[in-house]
Amino acid sequence: LSTRGHRSRYRAPMAPTTNRHHRLGLWFAAVFAVLTALVTAGWTQDVDDSWYSAMVDLEASAFVSFARGLHSLGTPLGNVSFVVLGIAMLLVTRRSNAALVWGLMVVAGLALSTATKELIDRTRPLEGLVAESSASYPSGHVMVTAASTGLGLALVCGMLWPHRASLFFGLATAYIVLMAWSRTYLRAHWLTDVVGGTLFGAAVVLVIAGFARAFVQPEAPAADGSTAGAS
Repeated sequence: LSTRGHRSRYRAPMAPTTNRHHRLGLWFAAVFAVLTALVTAGWTQDVDDSWYSAMVDLEASAFVSFARGLHSLGTPLGNVSFVVLGIAMLLVTRRSNAALVWGLMVVAGLALSTATKELIDRTRPLEGLVAESSASYPSGHVMVTAASTGLGLALVCGMLWPHRASLFFGLATAYIVLMAWSRTYLRAHWLTDVVGGTLFGAAVVLVIAGFARAFVQPEAPAADGSTAGAS
């Protein structure tokens, strides 16, 4: 049957992918809970201190400038600008469900990051190269900007274009790694802060992605093997 002129999406089997998202999300959440207990007990401080010293020894002006650029992406202005632009593009291309799911990931990540920071109330490293006022654990830049926003968008795009899911995931992973490095390089966070932010942020978006699979459908393949337009 010809699909010419159709701009629909097909309903792929959801259960295996959905279950995998949930399993991974719960696994990340469990590891985050263990790490949080270790951080609260002070058992990770020796590792954090060693990493802090290494970042101080490796300080170079070019890397500081690059890290500051990444820092700006995680400011309120940077976050809001990126999310508004991304949601607007999804809405313009008639992918309202995808925009809703991604927005939920970002809001959930921000709310849980803020609540956890207040609960743990960990002191940030001394002599940071950027000014920060909130508590240290987990890293909001990593959890919200890189994981909830970056990885969340990658998961949503992977639902829309499954044949490019690996590319989206690879880009999101690189973004998370760079953001995590920058936060410790600028001495704004301890190493375990960024690890915790990665774990918790990934857990949040994976669980939401599992539930969202039924609402964000991949585009129907056209007769010539290319992807059909947006609906």
